[in-house]
Formats: sequence, structure tokens, C-alpha cells
Amino acid sequence: MRILLFILTLLFATSSYAHEYFFAFAEVEYDEMNGRIEATITVSTHDFEFYLQQEGIIQGDLNKNKSDSVKMLLIENEIIRHFDIKESYTDEDQELKKKLSKMKLEGFETNLNGTVEFYLSSQVYEPLKTIEFTFDILMDQYPKQQNKINFITRDKKQTIDFLQSNKTQFIDIN
Repeated sequence: MRILLFILTLLFATSSYAHEYFFAFAEVEYDEMNGRIEATITVSTHDFEFYLQQEGIIQGDLNKNKSDSVKMLLIENEIIRHFDIKESYTDEDQELKKKLSKMKLEGFETNLNGTVEFYLSSQVYEPLKTIEFTFDILMDQYPKQQNKINFITRDKKQTIDFLQSNKTQFIDIN
């Protein structure tokens, strides 16, 4: 009986702290030769669905909205609002034409492990020097949200961490 009580207590204790921390990951690749940036964002399906439901963007399951072009546009706008990639300009470069087009949601895939992967891409019209990343997806919803980007270019990989106190980071391409 004591063993059963111990197991039940242990299960209750671990389940009550199931969401102490939240994570989202992105892998971003800058292909200079083809003038493209491609990104895959991985986030908890349940947490992101809950967020979208709270915002009134979807009802129910994320997959049920794949064929609704209006809902997909709303989902794309929400992702891009929290995952922003842009050329970082100095004051004297402000008059240069825009080098990076708006990110576009190419699609998404839900996985059996409880995550969803969003695929995004963008055209790059001139070589980039410095990129400014903002990656605060779910940080408004979950105060302990932590995000990470693996940035790949020229066969080099850099990892960037994003916290509540540091939602924007810069990468120097040179």
C-alpha cells in the first residue's frame, strides 16, 4: 500500500510541474548563392494551439485549419509577428532599398512527439551583412518561455538564445 501511495504522490508531483518552462526552436539557413533564407520553427503543438485559440485565430485542432486560406494567413501573420528577420541597418544605410522580403509561411507539419514545425522562406535581394532576429513566440503567453535559433550560413552554425529580457539578437554575416 505504501508503494502505491508513493507512486501516486510521485506522479502527482511531476504532473503538477509539467510546464515549468517552455521552449521553441528555429533553424534558419541563409543561402547567399540562391538569395534565400529558409526557416523551420518548432514549438509545442498544444501550447501554440492554445495561444491561437486565446487570440481567436483558430478553434480546435491546428490541422483542421490547413485548408482554410484565411485562417492560414492569420496563423502566418501571428508567426511572423513573433519571428522577425530583417537586415540591420546603420543610420547611413537607411536609404538603401530593402534587401530582405517578408517571411512567407510555406506550410506546417504536426509531429507525433507533440510538436509542430512551421516552414518559412524569404527572398534576399542583395547580400546581407547583419541580420536582426526577433524570436519571442509564446513569450507573451508564458513568462518562462525560452527560444533558440540555430543560424547556418557559409557552412558555419551559430546558436542564439532568446529570453524575456532579450527578445532581439543580431548576427554579423561577415
